[in-house]
Amino acid sequence: MVTQAREKQEQESEESPAPQTAGEEDGAFDAAVSEFLSYLQGYRHYSPWTVGAYGIDLRAFRAFLLEHEGRVPAPTEITRPQVVAWGLALRGMKPLTIRRKYGCLSSFFSFLQDMGHCQGNPARRLPLPKVARNLPTVLSAEQVQQLLAAARNPGHRLLLLLLLSTGLRRSEAAAITLDQVDLEHRQLRVRGKGNKERMVPLTAEVVKAIQEYLAWRGPTQSDHLFISQMWGQPINGARIHRIVRALLERAGLADQGITVHKLRHTFATHIVRNGVDVRTVQELLGHSDLETTANYLHSDTRANQTAVSLITILTQTS
Repeated sequence: MVTQAREKQEQESEESPAPQTAGEEDGAFDAAVSEFLSYLQGYRHYSPWTVGAYGIDLRAFRAFLLEHEGRVPAPTEITRPQVVAWGLALRGMKPLTIRRKYGCLSSFFSFLQDMGHCQGNPARRLPLPKVARNLPTVLSAEQVQQLLAAARNPGHRLLLLLLLSTGLRRSEAAAITLDQVDLEHRQLRVRGKGNKERMVPLTAEVVKAIQEYLAWRGPTQSDHLFISQMWGQPINGARIHRIVRALLERAGLADQGITVHKLRHTFATHIVRNGVDVRTVQELLGHSDLETTANYLHSDTRANQTAVSLITILTQTS
């Protein structure tokens, strides 16, 4: 009888699925994250920086689950209360940071839903914290001249001129290759966010600066425009940040809150003040959302003052 009972127990054990171990649960979540990041990079052509930021956010969510649940559930087991609890744990961070993390998680579950891995999206339509709209900081004409005067070699001068006269992002400037530069027609083919291409016109001053820089820079096997003079290798966005920061210090502008991105703001505000329509500004900046471009319209005090002065003229009595 004992032998028969043991045989029955062993048979039932073989027919029943083994309980999922913590490692297997972790593996399901990690595999889903890996698939999602590969999709962003290989299919959506997100920049390596964006893909890296998404990976950081998802690992942070994973760590939260492990700490509060004692395990990492498979994506199909994650509930909205767990997602909301994670959101509450983010309190104290900047609103933009929280919105980005929410967006990352919602995109992750939307992807899994589209691929048939999940039935729903527990991060869909989460209540977002309000973000104060700050006016973009722009450089004055005097500050621009101070900054350009601080450039002591053709490479640094070209970098500043290009950022100020095209509104390129630093990652876009670092990625420029020689075949994207058309000096004859004075234009630059830029590959921006989402691998989208746009054509950006070049001023005569920038064309001259490019020619002087190419004649000055050392030998290199790289096809990139901006290279390290010491190593002959392409520079990256972080290197551009350090170059501009050093030039700001040399120009006596280090305490003015100016960054590489502020040079982009300066370009955008300048062309708005010169009457360029919003659609053209959107195209030049490579914005996918017109609302982002509209921030420059709202922040242009000079244009607002001009508009109000026209109303004043209309309402004046003789």
